[in-house]
Amino acid sequence: MRHKKYPVIGVLSALMTALLVIMLLPTALAQKPLFDTNTDQPDLAIPAPENPHQLGRRTAGYADPERLMSSAGGEEPTGTYLLWQDGITYSSALGPAALIHGREDVLANAEAIRKWAPADLELLVAASIAHQASDVKDRPFGLNLVEEFWREHVNANASVGIAQLRPEEVGYWAPEMVGCDLLTPEVAIRVMTAKLAKANRAIKLAYPDASDSDRYMLLALAQNASSDLTVQKTIDYFFQEAGQDWQAMLASEWGQEQDWQEQLRLVLVHLDWLLTQGWEKPAGLDRDYWARLAFTE
Repeated sequence: MRHKKYPVIGVLSALMTALLVIMLLPTALAQKPLFDTNTDQPDLAIPAPENPHQLGRRTAGYADPERLMSSAGGEEPTGTYLLWQDGITYSSALGPAALIHGREDVLANAEAIRKWAPADLELLVAASIAHQASDVKDRPFGLNLVEEFWREHVNANASVGIAQLRPEEVGYWAPEMVGCDLLTPEVAIRVMTAKLAKANRAIKLAYPDASDSDRYMLLALAQNASSDLTVQKTIDYFFQEAGQDWQAMLASEWGQEQDWQEQLRLVLVHLDWLLTQGWEKPAGLDRDYWARLAFTE
């Protein structure tokens, strides 16, 4: 996450999360073998969490997605990907009681996301909300108590809500919503949607030959940017300084400072999980291409 506001709370929350992941991950991996014993091909379809709270939430027309980490191009599935995906999945699997709450927030607000997001951005908006709302130091168990206290007594411009937005950001993306309460989920969804839609238009206008996959990956970085200028600089950096080379982009000094590879990883693991819940992958998005770049050390 881009906001690190509470050092003590953050450390304690991180320790709690790490402990939970350590406790749950061996069971998760034991239930899901890394390779199918009946084939030489890796089986990496992401299992839906074994959680009765999630049952019945899939949308009409649901179908299991294709293998989410294919061996196309000779790439082997990585244990790093499984660690990130299974750790978040099983730490999110307690429904309303989950410490990591972003996925539950998406399920609870799916109707609003589909109402406000253009069809080709629904999945990216949902994955961005799932990512931002999962910050345990700001929103442990999905509660607003820490953020309400911080906003009221420490910093009125603190990032809050399921989209982790600051009030000053609203003017960049959705000026008509300045003054609205960012702790309200629908407000947060509308501003996040406006942010991604504006970035999407900027890419299409300035770089019309960009591939769909590159565009969606740039949106995965834009969702975490705190200003209009930062979004535009990120887009231009990819096409100009990095020469449309993701390895150069992620290895750059600025990319390291901005944690771009971490952002790509986090948005992708939530995106993959959403596919298992019936959300549709936009045409042209090659998630295997994204995965190979994000999870290459």
